[in-house]
Amino acid sequence: MDKGDTIEQQTRNLLDLLEAKLSVLRSFLSATVLLKDAADLEETKKIAALIGKRENCIRVIGEIDSRIDRIKDCMPELSAEAVERVRAITQSIDDAVAVAARFNKEFETIFMSRHNNLKDKLSKTHRSRDAIKNYALGAYGENQPRFLDVKS
Repeated sequence: MDKGDTIEQQTRNLLDLLEAKLSVLRSFLSATVLLKDAADLEETKKIAALIGKRENCIRVIGEIDSRIDRIKDCMPELSAEAVERVRAITQSIDDAVAVAARFNKEFETIFMSRHNNLKDKLSKTHRSRDAIKNYALGAYGENQPRFLDVKS
């Protein structure tokens, strides 16, 4: 951002950055919707790729926000027309964020449920293994049969 830029150029730069942010947010939203679908189908490779895409979108949005902040810091008041345009784009951004948040919550709920189910299964497996071990100790005492003798 050059200090010599006119107010019109600064306004155009601001609007372009807001449009870019909206575009990246739409990509984030698209990846989030696909992520929820991939989670439903348990497509692990697709999930990893979509998470990577979302992380990239978040990084790009952060960079855009930094550039927007720099413009806003050195820019005088916007014209009424520019304020309306910024307000419209900002509303679209807010709408995209709200939808993405809803889908993200659904995605997280699916994964937390699966995580808890897997944790329960592992716990049951662990208890079963202990039960078999205790049964063997009770049946054979300390001289448990060895099914595979690696020393011989």
